[in-house]
Amino acid sequence: MNFRYITSIVCFVLSVAGLRAQTFTDSFMVDGIYRNYICHLPSGYNTNNTYPLVLNLHGYTSNAGQQEIYTQMDASADTHGYIVVYPNGVDSFWNSWGPATGGAYGANDVKFLTELIDTISQRYHVNPKRVYSCGISNGGYMTYALACAIADRLAAVASVSGTMSNYTVSTCHPARKIPVMHIHGTADPIVPYAIGAAASIGAEQVMIFWRDTDACQHTTDTTDLANTNLTDGCTVQTIHYPTCANGNDLLLYKIANGGHTWPGGSINIPLFGNTDRDISGTNEIWKFFDRYTLDGPVAGVAEVAALSFAVYPDPASSVIRITGVSDIAEVNIYDMMGQKVIQNKADQVDISGWSAGIYTLQVRDANGASGVLKFVKQ
Repeated sequence: MNFRYITSIVCFVLSVAGLRAQTFTDSFMVDGIYRNYICHLPSGYNTNNTYPLVLNLHGYTSNAGQQEIYTQMDASADTHGYIVVYPNGVDSFWNSWGPATGGAYGANDVKFLTELIDTISQRYHVNPKRVYSCGISNGGYMTYALACAIADRLAAVASVSGTMSNYTVSTCHPARKIPVMHIHGTADPIVPYAIGAAASIGAEQVMIFWRDTDACQHTTDTTDLANTNLTDGCTVQTIHYPTCANGNDLLLYKIANGGHTWPGGSINIPLFGNTDRDISGTNEIWKFFDRYTLDGPVAGVAEVAALSFAVYPDPASSVIRITGVSDIAEVNIYDMMGQKVIQNKADQVDISGWSAGIYTLQVRDANGASGVLKFVKQ
């Protein structure tokens, strides 16, 4: 995903980085190349506990910092208590097309990402049975390559707007059955829903591949989700394979008229089509991940474990509105310093007098479900 023309948003990285005591960058050498990454430890990180680990992979021509801002996964990690790592590909590319690609694009990214899991696990208290990978576009392709190569290390995977290369399909022999979530817009101009990008397969072919690989029954549950945002040009349907080997399942979010974008992403990218605001890709991915360990489904974890909602407009200059929550019990908003600036129960907030920057919005409903999003005040 190309973010080079959104530098006005990316410039927030420098101002925010110095305020995030739990976020840092580091690197190590793989095959003679220093490979770097951003790691975010959740608020309240305690060495007496162990934590799930999520890899979040950027798209082609993007980078770790942009992926961190775009997906807003730090806030989710703080709310739900997991470590999230944003690695960088060589020349902003992940190689899931095989060694024949050559040059910098022939990097052994499976090796790098496996060693990254080892590195984070050695330095921090990671639960080895709760390691996950997700990514967008090229990062989604790479996530599927990891699912094939190191399924014995990953409890579940999720891809947004990224399918599987022909090379990955032809060489995929996972060591275990693995739960898979896929999110894809039907109007994706970069990785077309029906056929994928060059030398790859389409979104529904991906689901068929994993249906057969995971020994799932062909019967699906199809659900039309509530169209909570009437201005995003999208609607969402889930196609769920609920009966697979070892208690796993497959879940496809089919976004009608959606583009090559991350649902609920921090900005709209018109060049890549519509960004769905009915769901948060980050929240939906974590809800899916939270249901699985390497040992299988987690007993007692409900499929709906977090609150999905949207903020409109974003960026905003005067009033923000919260959509998707029928019975709001509490709204908290925090500034970039982590200071609470407001607490109420309203579904709209006047922010006209606030300083420009990135704010964190936390919402809890009457049933106790909660969710977190970030928004930009212009």
